[in-house]
Amino acid sequence: MKVAPPSLQDIARLVELGRLCHLESRFARLPYDGERVAQRFAHMIEHPLSTTFFVATHDAGGKLHGLMIGSIDEYFFCCERIASSVFLLVHPEQRGGLAAIKMVMAFRAWAQNRGAAEVYIGVASGVSMQRTGRFLSKLGLQLSGGNYSSWLPINAGAAGAAGVTGAATLH
Repeated sequence: MKVAPPSLQDIARLVELGRLCHLESRFARLPYDGERVAQRFAHMIEHPLSTTFFVATHDAGGKLHGLMIGSIDEYFFCCERIASSVFLLVHPEQRGGLAAIKMVMAFRAWAQNRGAAEVYIGVASGVSMQRTGRFLSKLGLQLSGGNYSSWLPINAGAAGAAGVTGAATLH
């Protein structure tokens, strides 16, 4: 199992993996724009940033097993750094294999090399949350909270954002 930054030749397979994972996730109610995803992947490949982690896993035959994207930034309240996952996707047929382990280990090493104080991997997809939690715990990560969300009417986001003129007040 090879973990490495993807190439432009991987984009079509990455887009399809994203589509598969999108369909089984809680985000399936939203459209999946494969062209947009391909453009974003291409941009990330052609213009890599030291603050962005982007890898794919392939087996010896070149078959794509997964992808992981993450980023590193400073905490809001201090200058220490935190590395956070954006996506950790593994092809449904390859789950339980080495792909996720190798990507998480590579992410931890990448974060440590950049001076991160913490690695944060969220489970926001809604897919196999307990199984993913057990997996991440076995890799030494600790449960540190939960994700909460509420869907809004699809048109409310666009219409509501246009009418926003100031910052919200916190009480």
